[in-house]
Amino acid sequence: MYSIYNAVTIGSLFLILYVLIDFIRNKTNNIIRRVIFYSFIFYLLIVVQVTTGGIIFPPQYDSASVLMQLIPFYFISDWINIYSNNGFDWFFWNSVKLSFYNFIMLTPLGVYLPLLFKLKRISKSILAVFIVSLIIESSQLILGYIGFIRGREFDIDDLILNTLGGTIGYLFIALSSRFIQSLQNRHNGKEMNSLN
Repeated sequence: MYSIYNAVTIGSLFLILYVLIDFIRNKTNNIIRRVIFYSFIFYLLIVVQVTTGGIIFPPQYDSASVLMQLIPFYFISDWINIYSNNGFDWFFWNSVKLSFYNFIMLTPLGVYLPLLFKLKRISKSILAVFIVSLIIESSQLILGYIGFIRGREFDIDDLILNTLGGTIGYLFIALSSRFIQSLQNRHNGKEMNSLN
């Protein structure tokens, strides 16, 4: 007999406790940055839940559930094979959906990196997203082997799509902040001209 524990539920309890203690200690000092940090922790809990499907305890070892997919862009050939055999059926759209989910899963991480961790260079942000994705995929392999999770695999396509999604998130926040900065500069320039 085993139970599957939800990382979001358990982690949220600890996060709420942390937020309460933090508010008691720091009141409203630097509140915006702290709220962004709290949302980041909650986002991480969601990523853990989505990528593990919950933690199994006690572990249930099953060597058949440890899988690896090491062929880059295999998801594209998978789409082609499913389409040629069955057309646009449920399996095709499910495969597209799962690829899309892998693409968007680390997009918020790309947004958080410059906001919380002050990563300003795209190369460092891409590397950070890649490392996080590699940790996720490796954890799925190790935890699956030990028996703490089931139905997950190390997939090179997930690594590629996660990294691409995180890069898009970083570019979105970088371009948005440049656009806002240019609007502020134009506004400040108009104020200076009106004073002259």
